[in-house]
Amino acid sequence: MNNWVFFVRGFAAVYLCLLTGMSLESVAQESFPLGILGGRGEVTAGSSLLTVKSLDEHAPAQVAGVLPGDQIFAIDGVEFQAHSNGVDDGGSGPQKALGERLDTVAARTPKTERITVLKLRRGEGESKEVLEIQCALPKRQGVLTLAGRNELLSRAAGYLRKTCQPEGFWNAPVGLTGDRVLTAWAAVALKAVGENRDVELLRRNAKWLLGPQQRCWVPEDPLEKGPDNLGNWALTSGVVALVEVSQGEPNRVQKAAIEASCEALCKRMNAQGRFGHDVVVGYSGKGFNVINTLSHLAWAMGSKAGVSIDQAAWDLSLQQVKQSIDPNGGVRYWTMANTGTADASLRTSSMALALGLVESEPRLLASLSKYLDQHRARTREAHAVGSLGMLLAPAAIWRHDRDAYQRFLEEWRWYLSLMQDHKGNVHYIGGKRNNGGDDYLGKDRMACVIAIMLLAPEREKLMLFGK
Repeated sequence: MNNWVFFVRGFAAVYLCLLTGMSLESVAQESFPLGILGGRGEVTAGSSLLTVKSLDEHAPAQVAGVLPGDQIFAIDGVEFQAHSNGVDDGGSGPQKALGERLDTVAARTPKTERITVLKLRRGEGESKEVLEIQCALPKRQGVLTLAGRNELLSRAAGYLRKTCQPEGFWNAPVGLTGDRVLTAWAAVALKAVGENRDVELLRRNAKWLLGPQQRCWVPEDPLEKGPDNLGNWALTSGVVALVEVSQGEPNRVQKAAIEASCEALCKRMNAQGRFGHDVVVGYSGKGFNVINTLSHLAWAMGSKAGVSIDQAAWDLSLQQVKQSIDPNGGVRYWTMANTGTADASLRTSSMALALGLVESEPRLLASLSKYLDQHRARTREAHAVGSLGMLLAPAAIWRHDRDAYQRFLEEWRWYLSLMQDHKGNVHYIGGKRNNGGDDYLGKDRMACVIAIMLLAPEREKLMLFGK
């Protein structure tokens, strides 16, 4: 069975779980990197224990004597609170406590002060014992200091440069759709870093995104699926990347491809203003609101490159989005009430960015932006592709309110801390529940994209950031 079949079946399984509610309650465990300690841990909803699943060779935790299977329950005398599977609780519990404390201790200059004490349980039954283990941490700048932000940006960008293929694309674990989405957002991230060394690489990225027919793989008849069925995700991300890389001044070929992509999105929307993954409006015609909001983002970005917005299509899709606004201000999964309000970060942030780019619907824009600020702890919950919510929400919040952006960074300090290991490698941290889509994009590379998009708004190198 080829990769594409696995891809389609995997996406189907992911969304079946979401529709039946399985992923909302049944996924109790969460695995994540242990940051500068070096390794991976796991937490379970309702428990304050952090179970060590694996340790990197010669990492601080291994050198100190921590073993796989150990259950950490305190750091530097502060016991962990129970982990919660609720999306509104962010990393509260062992993750947040561990990440923030490690960030604080590792930033200290004297070597003697970079010692953290882990309290843990080891063994089972009568052989169970409680131990205190001192871990010496290497020096690392705090993730929210200017030096720390620049260090993480440099490491993330370096890994993206290293893993890009000679042809100018990043190869996702599955097929062309994954390659296109991953390449688009990786290119946007490198553009956000804004270093001259990436000019040639970004040129190759843009050339690859145009595809063999220089139409971003859009068929002459856009109602044909083309070479990859989940084409709308790739179309929207491709438009954003081409416009950003060209700084809003695409050449003739790029502009034609942007126009073809925007037009295809218009034609793939049905008479009710609904979308599917590709040309088929799925889920018994209920549609797929995230494609509405991402299409608005693509149309808005296209307008920055001189591509006219189809106002009728814009208005029709906007009606669908407006009907999907939850009382809390987020964009629901569908227009039906009580559907997907807790994971609205991607839909809400992409729509907020679209409205901000075209300077439209100020009251709606303010409401969406307020949602992103008030519910910042749930940002990484975006159905199967939590990464896209994490990389777009900071941009939307930055454009709206600089103080809100600082609150956002403080909320996710633990996340930025734990995603960096003792060697400076950047690792993926998923949402609490469904990370199936991110599996298809390549987790550690998406982690690098997230890190950059979290920290780069202040550089203002992107139109997404209000450049």
